Amino acid sequence: MARFYKVGSTAAAIGAIHILTLLLAWYVQTDAGSIIELAGYVFPESLMLSLIGGLMAGIGLLLGHALKRLKSIKYSIGVLTVIGGLMAISSPIYAYLQRILAFGIRGYPTIGFFAAILTGVIQLGVGSLALLTPIKEEVVPVTQAPAPAPPPAVTTAPAQPPIPRAPSGRARRATTRILPAPDLEEAVCSICYEPISAGEAMRCANCDAVFHRGCIEAWLSLNGTCPICKAVVVA
Repeated sequence: MARFYKVGSTAAAIGAIHILTLLLAWYVQTDAGSIIELAGYVFPESLMLSLIGGLMAGIGLLLGHALKRLKSIKYSIGVLTVIGGLMAISSPIYAYLQRILAFGIRGYPTIGFFAAILTGVIQLGVGSLALLTPIKEEVVPVTQAPAPAPPPAVTTAPAQPPIPRAPSGRARRATTRILPAPDLEEAVCSICYEPISAGEAMRCANCDAVFHRGCIEAWLSLNGTCPICKAVVVA
């Protein structure tokens, strides 16, 4: 989950940079011997495409955070970021074809034009990376109690009661519970290895491993077991 949040944050930052390229000069008009710089925001179509395309990655990140399911986070960030990247790339190209060339304006693209295309390509690549990142699912078989041994064969001698065996050590429980740990001040999540802030800590009752609330909820939605001791988590 932390990996997808990092990808979504990167895509949102790239989208914001793309929006800022609207303030740069996209084209230089050289008609009538004068040089006029045309910024990206002077073209209404490009303005709308760049604004919407740049915001799509941030919208995908917020939507994934609201859904709180690993697959939903992956596809909301990936799909919306890819759509935003395509819109960002098409924004300067559309303005050049439909405004500059169509109206016969003499001039040439400048730094803002290429910066807008570059940020759109990067946003498209980040979205594709999110879609291609696999979700690892671990299936752990439920531990079952061993079958009882068959009764001893009847002989002429009277049956002797079985001799109890001393326990060899503490056996790990087959089930556990994930409980809040409000008294925990400093800890690192055993899933994403990021620090846990106050009020977000959850603890396994079997192995005492600690997790972010969001990380363990996403893990349990796919596996149903503790990621450390593999005990089956019950309500």
